[in-house]
Amino acid sequence: MAWAEDSLSAAEEMAEVFESLGVRYLLGGSMAAAVWSEPRFTRDVDMVADLTDHHVAPLLAALGERWYADEVLIRGAIARRSSFNVIRLERMVKVDVFVPPDTGHHAAKWSRARAVRLSRDSKRTVATTSAEDMLLQKLVWFREGGEASELQWRDVTALIRTLGAELDWDYVRSWSERLALAELLERARRDAGG
Repeated sequence: MAWAEDSLSAAEEMAEVFESLGVRYLLGGSMAAAVWSEPRFTRDVDMVADLTDHHVAPLLAALGERWYADEVLIRGAIARRSSFNVIRLERMVKVDVFVPPDTGHHAAKWSRARAVRLSRDSKRTVATTSAEDMLLQKLVWFREGGEASELQWRDVTALIRTLGAELDWDYVRSWSERLALAELLERARRDAGG
């Protein structure tokens, strides 16, 4: 895969922390997109975690002195269902953690997660956003960014081009309609040649 070794190990370490706390999580963002399609270099680690207020103290304890984490920011993100970041101090790797709403497309993602090894040398698997949900999320981000991000569009078309018929198109079409992305999806399919 085309991400930095530091990012890979940080993602695996955060997965281990969430699992030890019994917190549902998913690897997302460009790392998850690269699992399913064309890799591209990224130092970013994006994770989705179903955190509640009672997870905060154990999370901080599990991160210990190896990570910088701000309790106030974490509690605020949980209350607003938004995001916060933690930083692994060794090699300064930032992990953005998104606390999603438990409704709509976000709620559907949990049951479709896939356990994957992030590299051939990985000793553990990491719960990862499914290819279909990654495709939909990338379309959402592309739309929210004013349909201007070449990187998001590249990830979308790469997923379609790489996986093609392997994708669960009934699921993708259904959610693209609910998310008002159907026209954008069809444009992406044309651009990807699929």
